[in-house]
Amino acid sequence: MEKPSYRILFLWIYVISLVLWIIEEIYTLTNPPEIFDKFRILIATFETFIAVSSFLAISILYRELKAEEIENEQAQTAIHDLKRTNRILKNPESSFWIEVKSQMDAWKLTETEKEIAILLLRGFSHQQIAGVRKKSLRTIENQTASIYEKASMRGKLELISFFLTPLLPEEE
Repeated sequence: MEKPSYRILFLWIYVISLVLWIIEEIYTLTNPPEIFDKFRILIATFETFIAVSSFLAISILYRELKAEEIENEQAQTAIHDLKRTNRILKNPESSFWIEVKSQMDAWKLTETEKEIAILLLRGFSHQQIAGVRKKSLRTIENQTASIYEKASMRGKLELISFFLTPLLPEEE
């Protein structure tokens, strides 16, 4: 990602002003203090500029660090997804369900939630799952809501898409 030129310019100005400040401090320490009495306001202004610039530089660096952290997380997610796709495509018949169960473990789904999630992946409706499991529709709705929450998904289609997407060929 290209850094905006104003940030680079600011950082150069900041570095140059720091060097000037160090030179000024050394000169102040090596000469009698009376010489600097008439320049006291100028020196105080310069040192205030350095202090404010330091906070601004820290702010810029913090924002860039946060942006890099977000990019790193996105890259790690992409790498994880590509590895999952690779494992599934090596042996689609058995690897698919191994990956599904592994992901469900990563989401920390209960055994009941895993069974319901598999039925959802197979295309069952809430009513059909309630009938198969001999539970109330409200219970199944609550359990599927818990599955979606743990998986950070909004619904059945997103859940199915999560597992189906790695099996689809790349668009040309």
